Amino acid sequence: MITHKEASPPTINEKQLSRIVKELAAHNGRLIVVLGGGAHGHQAAHKHGFGNPDTDSQKLLAGIPEIRHNMSLLASRVEEELNTQGIPGVVFSPFMFVTLQNSLIDNFPTKIIEDTLNAEIAVIIHGDVCVDKTKAASILSGDTIAKYLTEELRPKAVFIGTNVDGVMDANPETNPNAKPIPLINNSNKNRILALTGPSSSTDVTGGMTKKITELLELASHDADIVIFNLLVAGRLIALFENESVLCTRIQS
Repeated sequence: MITHKEASPPTINEKQLSRIVKELAAHNGRLIVVLGGGAHGHQAAHKHGFGNPDTDSQKLLAGIPEIRHNMSLLASRVEEELNTQGIPGVVFSPFMFVTLQNSLIDNFPTKIIEDTLNAEIAVIIHGDVCVDKTKAASILSGDTIAKYLTEELRPKAVFIGTNVDGVMDANPETNPNAKPIPLINNSNKNRILALTGPSSSTDVTGGMTKKITELLELASHDADIVIFNLLVAGRLIALFENESVLCTRIQS
């Protein structure tokens, strides 16, 4: 949402970032902002073979500096904008404290995150490359981070911002009549997952299918889980205020 995905080298969409942070300022309470990699993460990860099980470990390790540099630029700019607009916030980079094993979370301490939230400081955390005990290095996606923190910290709501109105019943790029599916639960999940596929842009973390699967696993934690169009001004504020929004809700 805040990167120009097709730009190389990646750049930040300053107009969208400013507007989204203004909407975040409407929230009164604890706040965790989870950033996907966007162009900053996915371009470098793809370049160094992440997402390909046959990539040599040395090539993966060689990609760490570039991925880390790009994600640091993105996260630091978001941190700067939050603080400029009156939201005290700090960046937590997973590479510094999270380890993986076979692409799954091995160790992810959260006490410092809780302490930061208790100090009324917003937490900014992002998809990142992390040391993997089995595969040298792997990508930890923003979606997986959101799932893990929801399980550990039990927030009241998880709002997933995308560039469409939710999980669509057809590809909106080829079908102008595509509509968002208002509710996904255990009764219709198999049909919905059959409709979804990888993103049309470069994405080494699994795309919408993985996103839905992970969010369905959270439905039993009593969080309000919403996938919505973050590019439409006002929708994030409406969600904060419990107003009706065109979106997809995920429930058990």
